[in-house]
Amino acid sequence: MVNSTGKRSGRFVAYEYGEDLFGTIYLDKFSGREKGKLIDKWRLHDFGSLIRVLDTEISRREDENYERPYSY
Repeated sequence: MVNSTGKRSGRFVAYEYGEDLFGTIYLDKFSGREKGKLIDKWRLHDFGSLIRVLDTEISRREDENYERPYSY
């Protein structure tokens, strides 16, 4: 995700997911600004949980960087 507003323009986050040998789905969140620094790590039991976590994370990031217009 790229934020093009304010002082932090160019900041992005990368998500990687996969399945380990035991059938557990993992989701790792990396910061692009710190050259691939691991920020968060999730271990999930099904793909529905993966979709819910991604949806929550993306919605949170969008709200964090959203500039609301003034309503008069």
